[in-house]
Amino acid sequence: MLLAALTLSVTVLYAGSLVTPMEGPISHALATRGIAFEGESRGSKELANLIIAGLRKPDVVIVVDPSVLHELESHGLVAHSWLLGSASLGISTSLCHLERRRGKRTPTAASCLHKVFSTPGLRIARTDPRLDPKGRYTIEAMQMLLGKSGEQRLLGADDNPAQIFPEEDLVVRLETGEADAGFLYSTEARARHLPFIPLPGAASLSNKIRYYVAVMKNAPHPAAARAFVDFLLHGEGHTILDHAGLTTLR
Repeated sequence: MLLAALTLSVTVLYAGSLVTPMEGPISHALATRGIAFEGESRGSKELANLIIAGLRKPDVVIVVDPSVLHELESHGLVAHSWLLGSASLGISTSLCHLERRRGKRTPTAASCLHKVFSTPGLRIARTDPRLDPKGRYTIEAMQMLLGKSGEQRLLGADDNPAQIFPEEDLVVRLETGEADAGFLYSTEARARHLPFIPLPGAASLSNKIRYYVAVMKNAPHPAAARAFVDFLLHGEGHTILDHAGLTTLR
């Protein structure tokens, strides 16, 4: 009964690309410290929209892309924020691994990307550029690699319903075989042990993809919010995110 009385609760809205470490080792590690983790994952832009509209009142938010953080700050909703780290954009696919099982030579990253881009009827999974920075980064990266016309041949319309899935569901589409290839951050692929081919050169956008953590003004559980951020920045949470593929920039 004493433990229950001392338990803190922290409400965290976080980018869907972190769902595996957040709902797994981070949640478990917090529980051992007497902190109950209440998390919700969505695309970063969608999270910001919910908070700005007053539909969610979290203690802490973790988003990708500085523009999303700046939007929350411009509405006076952020008390403090910190840079967590960076990731790269790439493709997860089973196409090249099928070749390996047939006894063929292991393909290079370049040959695998060529196969992905040239496969007729390829079932692609990506996120909505209106709700998630990764969806916008996907379009930007493909235009860098293939040109605008090549990007449109591969992806179709920006909001192509045949390809777009919620960020929190994207990995599942790949794991269940509902998609042949998906655009993921390195964090997602590493956390779920999925094959991952970073996009080459500047197209990996590793200079742009940044994760930020922020404590919200009027956080319902300020003590738990501070403890959670300290856990991520300096404690075991930092190690967990490092193992999940987040590159520390601090």
